[in-house]
Amino acid sequence: MEIQLSASNKASPWQNGFMERWFGGFKREMGNLSQHKDLAQLHEASAMHIYYYNHRRIHTALGMSPAAYAAQLKAQELQKV
Repeated sequence: MEIQLSASNKASPWQNGFMERWFGGFKREMGNLSQHKDLAQLHEASAMHIYYYNHRRIHTALGMSPAAYAAQLKAQELQKV
């Protein structure tokens, strides 16, 4: 399974709506950036939030976390071999 990075063309956010949605939620859930004492604390908070989003948070469209979904797809792919 390959991952391809995707970014929309300048001034064309409709090309990458899911990322626009993710970044909007990320900024909203992270809150005021000035609450962090320094860049290291902001980096740690960002990493913890991304880990939560990918490994713990249940996504309604998937019925599970993205990490669990990816593991499920990989297991299915290995069974085909």
